[in-house]
Amino acid sequence: MLNYKRFNIIVGWVLFAASLVVYMLTLEPSVPLWDCGEFISASYTLQVVHPPGAPLFLMLGRLFSLFSWGNPEGIALAVNALSAVASALTVTFTFWIITHFALKALNIPISSREIKSGDAIGVFGAGIVGALALTFMDTFWFSAVEAEVYASSSLFTALAFWGILKWEVVKDETGADRWLVFISFIVGLAIGLHLLNLLVIPAVILYYFFNRFPVNTRNVIYSLVIGAGSLVFLNWFVIPGMAKFAALFDKAFVNGMGLPYNSGVLFWVALVIFGVFLGIRWTIRKRKPLLNLAMLCFAYILIGYSSYAMVVIRSLAQPPIDMNNPEDAYSLLSYIQREQYGDRPLFKGPHYVAKDVSPIDVKEGAMSYRKGENGYEEIGRRYSYTWPDKYETLLPRMGDMSEKSQGYKFWYNERKNADGSTKIPTMKQNLGFMWNYQLGWMYWRYFFWNFGGRQSDIQNVDNSAFDGNWMSGIPFIDNRRIGPQEGIPKSLASNKARNVYYLLPFLLGVLGLVFQFNRQKLDATVVTALFIFTGIFIVIYLNQPPLEPRERDYTNVGSYQTFCIWIGLGVLQISELLKRYLGKSAAAGVATVLGLFMAPYLMGTENWDDHDRSDRYLGISFAKNYLNSCAPNAVLFTNGDNDTYPLWYAQNVEGYRTDVRIINLSLLSTEWYAQALTRKYYDSDPLPMSIIPSEKLKDGQRDITRYLADDKKFNKDGYYNLKDVLAFMVSDNPNDMAYTNSGDRVNYMPAKNFIIPVDKSAVVANGTVRESDLPRVADRIEFSVRQNSLMKGSIVMFDIIATNAERGWERPIYFTTTTSDDTYSGLQSYFRHEGLTYRLVPIRSDWSQRGMIDDDLLYDRLMKDYVWGNMDKGEMFLDHKATLVPRNLRSLFAQLSRNYLLKGDSTRAIELANKSFEVIPESIMEMDLGLKSYYIDLYNLAGDTTTAMLKLGELVTTIEEQVAYFENFSAKATLDLKNQARQRLAELARDAGDARNLATRLGAPRLTKRMEVVAQRLGANP
Repeated sequence: MLNYKRFNIIVGWVLFAASLVVYMLTLEPSVPLWDCGEFISASYTLQVVHPPGAPLFLMLGRLFSLFSWGNPEGIALAVNALSAVASALTVTFTFWIITHFALKALNIPISSREIKSGDAIGVFGAGIVGALALTFMDTFWFSAVEAEVYASSSLFTALAFWGILKWEVVKDETGADRWLVFISFIVGLAIGLHLLNLLVIPAVILYYFFNRFPVNTRNVIYSLVIGAGSLVFLNWFVIPGMAKFAALFDKAFVNGMGLPYNSGVLFWVALVIFGVFLGIRWTIRKRKPLLNLAMLCFAYILIGYSSYAMVVIRSLAQPPIDMNNPEDAYSLLSYIQREQYGDRPLFKGPHYVAKDVSPIDVKEGAMSYRKGENGYEEIGRRYSYTWPDKYETLLPRMGDMSEKSQGYKFWYNERKNADGSTKIPTMKQNLGFMWNYQLGWMYWRYFFWNFGGRQSDIQNVDNSAFDGNWMSGIPFIDNRRIGPQEGIPKSLASNKARNVYYLLPFLLGVLGLVFQFNRQKLDATVVTALFIFTGIFIVIYLNQPPLEPRERDYTNVGSYQTFCIWIGLGVLQISELLKRYLGKSAAAGVATVLGLFMAPYLMGTENWDDHDRSDRYLGISFAKNYLNSCAPNAVLFTNGDNDTYPLWYAQNVEGYRTDVRIINLSLLSTEWYAQALTRKYYDSDPLPMSIIPSEKLKDGQRDITRYLADDKKFNKDGYYNLKDVLAFMVSDNPNDMAYTNSGDRVNYMPAKNFIIPVDKSAVVANGTVRESDLPRVADRIEFSVRQNSLMKGSIVMFDIIATNAERGWERPIYFTTTTSDDTYSGLQSYFRHEGLTYRLVPIRSDWSQRGMIDDDLLYDRLMKDYVWGNMDKGEMFLDHKATLVPRNLRSLFAQLSRNYLLKGDSTRAIELANKSFEVIPESIMEMDLGLKSYYIDLYNLAGDTTTAMLKLGELVTTIEEQVAYFENFSAKATLDLKNQARQRLAELARDAGDARNLATRLGAPRLTKRMEVVAQRLGANP
């Protein structure tokens, strides 16, 4: 006999230590990309992150940041370690969950203190295999090594589910229901992490009903209704409702009684506390145990939810990161409800093609309010639109009308009407999109990434066969789906995220699923409910459109970690099969070894190289390079997550280049963000804004200003002073406004061609341009916008630019190079390329060459100033989304090298080309074949024929390998895959032609002949 309880605890903590070692060994030591920079910055000094916030995570992050021991550069590592610890704890609780179910499946009392050795090997083997499978699971591991909320969210999901199992052990004892109160507190706390944790509630309630009441159809229906109802009640009523009632009371107290802001909030909080107290006391007096339990659970959910007080408290301090400024009740309500992101209809709504027609009705919604000087002010109502019946559908799956709607055509057979408009999708096509994309692509593909294998990490947005699919490594399964995989070229096979598990973890999980349903059907039903609610249900609820900016597998991680329970139980199924030939202990031991190989070993060995970030400093190096591409006291306009959040981290945490004011254009249309620009932060003075008074930036006013030709005041072909046009656009003079169809007055944009006057002496004096460039300086900047409307953010940006020009260009104005041309608002003809930024200068240049280039300045930055985040070591895994900046830099190296070559400086041309290959080696990021041809030509023209021949040989071999693969692919694949292969071959034909011409110029007859053979096979012209 073995002391089960003691060993269960010991093994659980050993697994915690083992998984923590794995995560700390692969932890990113500095700021990762995406939201991590925001979360680390906000954790360090308790600031306010994007809606709906994560106050508990930030407070925990602040606690972990103290372990940096005063070293600012160690804060990112410390906060990243929060996710590592949370993930290791999740592994431990998953182990205890599996061993609990294993005991029940083997008909061993769950309260047993001792069990037989043979049973212990099976139980602990199952727990170890399932827990280690979770440790090395792709999606889970990714979140475990960076400062994001998903690792902590997984912990609280596991903790809540473990809590109901602990309740089951003691359910017949006095005070057993304290575990239900514990679960409620965990759920309440988890609201301050991520709302995904709420999805554990239906499974918990289902498990409670199965163990407390007779199992029959009526009670099962009751439990499902109560579970789903509790989820709906919390998500749609309690969480927003608490904030909504607080807002109503605060408005009444502030506007009606003249009391200070948040006085009504405090009254509402006191009222809730008093009401809960009375409710609990009444249930005790009336001897209502179930109602008493419900009131206690509700009270502890609210206690956990109170972490949101931190959001208001810190927002009142006006920190540098103060997303949505939720310092009062109404802004907090908007913050919690994520109003800035809009919503997607779930039950009835329009197809995306409705964007081409006008709505037939506009319905007024609730009034919105903002904090004013003397009380809450109305800022307008929210509106909803009704579309013609033929454009609306039940369960709308293809309803996104933004630019993402361009991606629907990749997932269904989009057809056009005779007039060129898009035909309305049928219900079959609507549901087909849900099945193929939302469930097939955004759930099951990720599922098999984790338990079958993955083709690569390259994001696939057009449903191609070559990137980002799941793959098993088993030819007869993969070949029909993604084409033949034999003979795959090195350029594709070298992707470190190409991992194959031969479906063994999946098969082990299926064995566990079958085993649990055979042995404990009710337990299996509950685990299945948890699996569905945290996976398929959330996918349907999110109603995701195509063309997402990044992979979204992390939203389903709760479902995938649930599947690891079945992976563990699969060991017991194997053991049962082996018992026919072996004794109980031997069968359990062999089953455990097989299970360890089928899941943790394969997953760990395959996944290690693409999850090891231990030597990766990309985020901070990118941030420093962006900031060092700016002159002192600059204004830098950014647009995305990865050109904003790492920069916030560099400034907020490491105190790096705090003189630069970073302005995220996607946030600039909000009142709170525009107002923050008028305050000084760190070493950055308030921004120059003089045209648009702050009271005209209120939410609900001038959110969008449309173009209206006005020949009486503005000739549509003329150019007008930007400052004058902006003043006209925000004027309150009725004569400067237009009338809508409903008779309302609105501001409008009267012109699309603008002028910014230039003070030539000032721009030379302050170093905007060199004195030698004075003859090229324009008297005025002339530019045009293509858009027929301007968002408020664009108007604010123009105010900053116009006011700064009027003040003698006192602050350098920059834009990041990684944003789209539309972001530049027509100014790009006056850009000077200064590295990872474009500087606005009064010298017109050729935008087809990406702006004017200061060769010597760029040379110093690329060769001396920039840091490379250890890319130059050639060993790190550079995931697909991290390649954007390196790709831009490679092109910049090539462009600058060409410039020096044209000036006759072949030495610097070669130095730049060599530096490019040195700091961004091909071992971490394959080079585009066309760009490699460009570099080869540079080496040849610069006189380094040895390097040119070496690179040309590599290029020729790569082209031959890819052509051979895609020709074989085209011969064996299905028709759709053949067409995709032919498209790749057409692209390779151009590359082969370029390589042939290079070989001819280099005098390399053998290479020329090899490319001629390829070109002839592909039908390329000689």
